[in-house]
Amino acid sequence: MNRKLRIGLKLFGWIFVLVWLIYGLNYANKTYNSTKCTAVNVRVIDSLQVKLIDAKKIHKAIISSKNSPIGMPIKSINTYKLEQEISKMAAVRDVQIFKTASGEINVEIKQRRPILRVFNAKGQTYYIDDAGKILPHSSGFAANTIVASGNIREPFKIKPNFDISTYADSSVGGKQSLIYKLYKFAKYVSRSRLWNAQIEQLNVQDPNNVEMVPLVGPHVVNLGDLSNFEIKLKKLKLLYQKALPTEGWNKYSYINLKYKNQIVCTKNIYYGTRQ
Repeated sequence: MNRKLRIGLKLFGWIFVLVWLIYGLNYANKTYNSTKCTAVNVRVIDSLQVKLIDAKKIHKAIISSKNSPIGMPIKSINTYKLEQEISKMAAVRDVQIFKTASGEINVEIKQRRPILRVFNAKGQTYYIDDAGKILPHSSGFAANTIVASGNIREPFKIKPNFDISTYADSSVGGKQSLIYKLYKFAKYVSRSRLWNAQIEQLNVQDPNNVEMVPLVGPHVVNLGDLSNFEIKLKKLKLLYQKALPTEGWNKYSYINLKYKNQIVCTKNIYYGTRQ
C-alpha cells in the first residue's frame, strides 16, 4: 500500500468519526429536548448525623406544588429557581439539583447542624447551629443538643438566620455577649467525644455563674462566667480520671470551677436510720 493511499484511508477514517460524533451529539440533543421529567429523587446527604429534614416530605412538596417539574420538558426546568425555593427552608444549609438525560431530577440536600438549644428569660426557644446562626425551633423536627436555660437575655432581636457572631467582638454592645459565649462553649463541646457525651444542660443563674449538668453523676458543676472554659474542663477531666473513680461518682453534689487554680467540691450528705 503506497503512502498516498494510507494517508487517504486515515483521513477518511477521521472524517467518518467526526461525522458520526456530530450525528450522535445532534441526536442526543434532540432526544434531550423532547424528554420530559418523569421522576424527582430527593436525598438528604447527612441524614445519619442530623435528622431535621424528611426527604419524603421534600419530595411531596416538590411534586405537589403548582410548579411541579413532573411532565415538564427536562430542558425547560429551572433548577436554580427550584434550589432557591428549597433553600428557604430553615433547616437547609445547601441544596444541589441535577438533571439527567433520562428525564429525572436529583435533589441533594445538606442540613444545618444545631449544637445548642436556648430557653431564654423571655420564654423563647430556638437553636443555634455550628455556624453561629439562629435556627427557629419547629415541632416538625428535634435535635439532640446541649440545652441552655435560665437568665439568658440577648442583646438583639431573635430572628431566623441571625448571625450571633456579630456580638463576638467586645466593641459591639460594650462586651462579648453571654449568648455568644454559650455558643462557643457548645461548639467546643460538640467537637469533643468526651464532653459531647457527658454534658447535657447549662443553667444560667447570671453571666458570672453558669452551671453545667452532666449526664453521669449526681453533681452540678459551676463554670463561673465561661471565660477560659477549656482550662476549667481540663481540670474537671483530671478530677473525673483520678479522683472520682477512687472516691466514687456519688461523693460530691457540687463542683465549683470558677476559682482560679482550685476546685471546690461539696460532699453529698446522706441521712439514714440506725438499725
